[in-house]
Amino acid sequence: MSSEKFEDLEEDFVSLMDDIRRKLENAKGRGGIGENKKSLLREVQRKVDQASSVLQELEQEARAAPNPYRVHMNSKTRKYRAELDDVNKTATSLAGGIAHVTIARQDLLSPSSVLGDFGAGDPQRSRLLQMNETLDRTTDSLARTFQVAAETDQIGTAVAEELRTQRESLVRTKERLEETDQNLTTTRKILRTMYRRVMTNKMILIMIIVIEICILGALIYWKFIMK
Repeated sequence: MSSEKFEDLEEDFVSLMDDIRRKLENAKGRGGIGENKKSLLREVQRKVDQASSVLQELEQEARAAPNPYRVHMNSKTRKYRAELDDVNKTATSLAGGIAHVTIARQDLLSPSSVLGDFGAGDPQRSRLLQMNETLDRTTDSLARTFQVAAETDQIGTAVAEELRTQRESLVRTKERLEETDQNLTTTRKILRTMYRRVMTNKMILIMIIVIEICILGALIYWKFIMK
């Protein structure tokens, strides 16, 4: 058993669950029974199956884990199992609603139902069929609109995240520049102090040389001229 493998599987499961929840939210917001909604729910079911397979592997890893880690891992897998069951119920409920509406519409607009009230060539039946086609087109159009809105929202979120990252980078750069400026200021102070000391030492050295020259001159004067 590898703790690293459990963590990798856990990341895969969490990613799949996030994707499933996003798709379910999109499906809930797309009323009607458009083909896009049906396709979305089929994709959700496929993701649920993948998540179930990953969860089974997680449960196997948890069972094979040493005692100190097994309890914690089993707790996680039970939590993930409950989450998966919840989204699966939601997906099944949405799919069942679509099937119910589809059957009801087929019963309503079937030839036997319509012709029971109107003749085969009755204009009212033609209008009902046209209304049904218009409703289907409107439903598909709304589904596409919701899809575009969801994609736009995802793009906006990605852009906002990128801007936040860039802002953090700029803040860090600004902090580094401020630190560099402080270091330069300190360096300039040190250099000025060193320069003053060098000049002071030069003046002292010059004074010493002048004093030595004066003493040497006095000695020469006293030794050779005074005598």
